[in-house]
Amino acid sequence: MIEAIGYVGSAGAATMWVPQAVQAVRHRRDPAALAALSLLSYSVAMVFNVLLATYGSLEHARPVILAGVVNLLCSTVIVTVLVTARRRTSAARDEPGATSTSAGERS
Repeated sequence: MIEAIGYVGSAGAATMWVPQAVQAVRHRRDPAALAALSLLSYSVAMVFNVLLATYGSLEHARPVILAGVVNLLCSTVIVTVLVTARRRTSAARDEPGATSTSAGERS
């Protein structure tokens, strides 16, 4: 019974990250949609989920391992999308001939 409670809790903890990862992938080319996501927060989450999965492995706690691994995968996907999008945005700004349009200029 106790292990079942652990699996239910792990399933809830794991599934709450999945929609955010799906949205990040879905909107990976939309900087405005990704702007609300914190690269620092998800990077810290990656570290803590590695620790959580390691702890679960050492304690042979399968529900903890499951939650740690699923959350680590989701946070890794989000961090990868954010880093890639920010690099793409930065590269586009740094391209020769790239112009920024101020509020008063129209093309």
